[in-house]
Amino acid sequence: MAKKVVVIGSGPGGYPAALKLKALGAEVCIIEKLDFGGTCLNRGCIPSKSFLDAAGRIRSSEILKTLLKDGKFFDFNPDMLSWDKIKERKNSAIKKIKNSLEKLFELNKIEIIKGAASFASKNEIAIRTEREEIRKNFDFAVIAAGTVPFFPPPFIDYKNELLDSDRIFDVPGCPASIIIIGAGAIGLEFACFFNALGAKTDVVEILPEILPGEDETVARTARNSFEKRGIKFHLSRKTVKITISENEKTLELDNGLKITAAEILVGAGRAAELSELGLENAGLKWDRKGIRVNEYTRTEIENIYAVGDVNGISMLAHSATRQGEIAAENIFGAQKRFDLNLVPKCVYTRPEIASIGLNRKQAEAQGLNPKTSRAYFQSSGFAITHDETDGFVQIVYHADNDAILGAQIAGGPATELIHLFSIPVQLKLKRKDLLEAIYAHPTMAETLLGRRNILKCYNKTMTDREIIMEVKNIIRRHLPEKEFKIFLFGSIAKSKASKNSDIDIGILGRKKINLLLLHRIKEEIKGIPTLKKVDVVELSNSACNFTKKVLKHAKKI
Repeated sequence: MAKKVVVIGSGPGGYPAALKLKALGAEVCIIEKLDFGGTCLNRGCIPSKSFLDAAGRIRSSEILKTLLKDGKFFDFNPDMLSWDKIKERKNSAIKKIKNSLEKLFELNKIEIIKGAASFASKNEIAIRTEREEIRKNFDFAVIAAGTVPFFPPPFIDYKNELLDSDRIFDVPGCPASIIIIGAGAIGLEFACFFNALGAKTDVVEILPEILPGEDETVARTARNSFEKRGIKFHLSRKTVKITISENEKTLELDNGLKITAAEILVGAGRAAELSELGLENAGLKWDRKGIRVNEYTRTEIENIYAVGDVNGISMLAHSATRQGEIAAENIFGAQKRFDLNLVPKCVYTRPEIASIGLNRKQAEAQGLNPKTSRAYFQSSGFAITHDETDGFVQIVYHADNDAILGAQIAGGPATELIHLFSIPVQLKLKRKDLLEAIYAHPTMAETLLGRRNILKCYNKTMTDREIIMEVKNIIRRHLPEKEFKIFLFGSIAKSKASKNSDIDIGILGRKKINLLLLHRIKEEIKGIPTLKKVDVVELSNSACNFTKKVLKHAKKI
């Protein structure tokens, strides 16, 4: 007899689970309370990417203007965009995908019930539809109920007056100014979108850096790029007061600063809200993080699984999809595990950001001996021809056995390129294994893995030119070229680079450099292969004669 399985939720965790279960021979019923396709299709991944594509086309128009005979006659500005047409385009994309999905379920003869599910027991579900209440017995259940936008205090007290990542798509027009709470993926993607449309954009983050959990260099590089585009960040800041009037909203931060905007978007992540699901009737517990599961996606009740955001393991659509498939196979006796280390993490900002596996700090926390190597897009012919030279790829590898532990990319088509590292991380390939592949020229991929760049990244030694370029790139990420000059001393300045090269760097600027920032720069430069000794000092304009004397023995870069 076929196994009877109910799937609660039709998002990227629920619908793949239902399709897989049907393919394995189960009798499947999928229950959806709201819109088929879940948050991802209707209020998350797909609509936000449609919005971001519109922002990207504004960037394309800026490049087009430089190619015209007389650019002054091409006076495009974001005010010319139709908010209604942006929303229509988004809705059209959702409709096409939803129609395809519903047709797929129809072809597979999977029952779809629109209603609110609630457990009556660990083997019975009650479904409240518009007309009636339906009861169904089941052998197994897969909970894929998703999450809702999270409002931390004090924003929870103003939930109805503030926007969230679900309701942002319903605003009647693009606000002239917006404050975004949270500098994770949700907050940053919307910040880039509204900034591109000309809105004054502020981002408030309680932590000291954007993209919590991401590699620090990647996060810093991305933030510098966002700031150049006009996005203003308020890091390590708490909101102490919110004032809402008819036409504007004001935040007061813990440093006394007041920020005013037309709208406030709370993008501080998502949380489980399962109070109506009757989990206690099935013997299950839950909290804001969701329902606890094991590595097989099984809850503490043997016949009930929970996949996707609702288990709090990885709040990503593709994680939900893989978990849904794993749950389906395990219902049929498999022992498949979900490996978080193999999940690509993508942020669709400009620049794009992506990572997979471990970053350096995570590897160190696991007691490993990691090292990093890096290649910059500015060395790519393809990147240069497309004006996409910002950013780099970074590989984390084990110093003892050369195995690839992870990769991070900032810039370029990072969200596509990151998949080049999926198999190397999964199979624990060594860096030398990447040398065997042939990569087309010119492409962005060859920047990551092409033969010349691999040698640059992975060889035990680097040339003078490569070391100097690396030093310059590191410093320029922190200090603008117009305000600071860089000088090299030591053996590298005398073109005597060797396996034990030393380097002294002097930075001369119009203003003082924060000591903590100077320390950060030094620590990053110390990570360059072949450099044994590194020192970074600030040169003083006030000691003019001494500085001039010192600079006679220096090499300006």
